[in-house]
Amino acid sequence: MKTDSIAFDKQIYYRLIALWVLCEAVLGGMMHAVKIPFTGIVVSSGAVICICLIAYYVPVKGAILKATIIVAIFKMMLSPHTPPTAYVAVFFQGLMGQILFFNLRFFRLSCILLAVLALVESAVQRIIVVTVLYGSSFWKALNEFIRKVTGETSVTNYSLAVATGYVIMHAFIGLLVGVFAGSIVWQSRSWSILHREYLIPQTNEEQSEIKPYSAKRKKKIQYLFIFIWIGLIILFLQSYLHIGKPLIPPQVPLQILLRSLLIILTWYFLLSPLLSSLIKKWLSGQQIKSQSDINQVVLMLPSVRNIFLKSWQLSSSAKGLKRLSVFCKIVLVNTLR
Repeated sequence: MKTDSIAFDKQIYYRLIALWVLCEAVLGGMMHAVKIPFTGIVVSSGAVICICLIAYYVPVKGAILKATIIVAIFKMMLSPHTPPTAYVAVFFQGLMGQILFFNLRFFRLSCILLAVLALVESAVQRIIVVTVLYGSSFWKALNEFIRKVTGETSVTNYSLAVATGYVIMHAFIGLLVGVFAGSIVWQSRSWSILHREYLIPQTNEEQSEIKPYSAKRKKKIQYLFIFIWIGLIILFLQSYLHIGKPLIPPQVPLQILLRSLLIILTWYFLLSPLLSSLIKKWLSGQQIKSQSDINQVVLMLPSVRNIFLKSWQLSSSAKGLKRLSVFCKIVLVNTLR
C-alpha cells in the first residue's frame, strides 16, 4: 500500500479520530436506546474498526498511537468521571493496533488479531475485576451453588468453565468483528460510487455543539454490583434463616459481601481518584503538545456527529446486526467521501 496523498490523508485522519471519539461517546447510548445486548462489545468493536480505518487510510508511522492519545484526551474532556480501566482498554487497543499494523502486507489478518485481542482483553479485565472485588471465595461459592442446584456429588470447577467460556465467547466475537472490519475497510473505497443513495446532504446541524456525555457504562457496572450483592444477601438470609436446604453456608456470602464493600469503598474514594488524577495529569500534558491536532478534531466533530446520527436514522429499516452493517456503510461513505 502506498503512502501518497498525505495531505488528503490528514483530513481523513482527523475525521476518523472524530469518528473514534464518537464511537466511545455516542454509540453506547444508541445501543442502549434500541436495547441491543452486549453494548460494551459493540463499542469495543467500533473502536477496532476505527483503528483499522486509520491504519488503512493513514499508513504513517505512529498515526495510531497519536490518535489513541487524542481519543483518550477527548474521553477526559467529555466524560471527566471515566474510570481508569476504560483508559487501559483504549490504550491497549491503540498499542496493539500500532504493533499489528506496522506492516500492512497482512492487513486482514491484523484486523482479526486486533479484534480478538481487544475483546479478549475486555473479558479478562472484567474477570480480574470480579476476582479482586469478591476474592477466590466468590468462585468457590459459585462452584458450590451450581453443584447444589444440579445435584452433582463430585467436585467440579464450574467457575473455571464459566470464565473460560466467557473469554472464548469474546474471542469468537472478536474473530467475526475482525473479519467484518477487514472486509468493510477493504471495500470502503468503492462504496461512494456503488452506494450513492447513502450520501447525506450537509446541513447547519453540523454546527451543533458536542456536549459531555453521561457515564452510562459506569451506571451499568454499578447495576451489576447491586445485582450480585442482592444475590449474596438472599443466599445469606436463605442459609441463616434455614429457609429450605441451605445452598451455601451463611458465612461465605457474608464474607464476600463485606470484602466487596470494603474494596469498592477503597477503590472509589482512594485508588480510583488517585489513578484518575495521574492519568489526567499526563493527558493534560499531552493535550498541550497536541493542541493543533485537537483543534482540527474539534472542527470535525460536529460534521462527523451529524453523519453518525443521520446514518443511525437511515439504517432504521434494518434490524439487529444487519442494522449495524448498514450503519457502518453509511457512516464510511460519508466520512471518507
